[in-house]
Amino acid sequence: MRLILIRHGQTHGNLDARIQGHDDPLTDLGRRQARVTAALFADRGDITHLYASPLDRAFETARIIGAAIGLDPVPVAGLAEVNAGDATGMLWADWTERFPEQAAIIRTAGRSLSHRWAGGESGQEVADRVLAAYDELVTRHQGSDDVVAAVSHGGPLAWISARVHGDPMDVWPSRRGIFDNCSISELDVDARGHGEIVSWNQTGHLHIIERA
Repeated sequence: MRLILIRHGQTHGNLDARIQGHDDPLTDLGRRQARVTAALFADRGDITHLYASPLDRAFETARIIGAAIGLDPVPVAGLAEVNAGDATGMLWADWTERFPEQAAIIRTAGRSLSHRWAGGESGQEVADRVLAAYDELVTRHQGSDDVVAAVSHGGPLAWISARVHGDPMDVWPSRRGIFDNCSISELDVDARGHGEIVSWNQTGHLHIIERA
């Protein structure tokens, strides 16, 4: 199987540097990014299955892609972004100023998975649900010729990236979390479930927006 991982388009929370929740919508640019990505996949014509995080920004991105390729996205709760609990909706700068000790933990390389967002998830909980969702998708399609697309977020994609790169899985994968809006990463997954990276965090298809 081929697994295509897509980060959602730009959101207002991305622009504002805000800690995002469920309902952070795409910007106009984010929708253009999604439409350009959708056109690429329509031209390729190879996607057979489409999954997405149920959070608004990812699911809207997936709906735009799905409309172009004739597929309705299937929500997968495990692909959702980290639940930041009480901090949701705050500007990162304001949260850092109010909670400097928590912010220091977030910035620490290799931070413990036991750290929990107040009212939200721990790192271990995020890792467990994201990797369970990844394993379920792989198990469902491995050994087939399916081309599976999944739209998610930087946090979950960081965990999947750490898994396929063979990184330690007992610390937060901070260095794997850089995914541009509507970037595309592709894996070939063999019949044993082993993923081989084909391309990673590719954004060349979006250059048409910059030239417009």
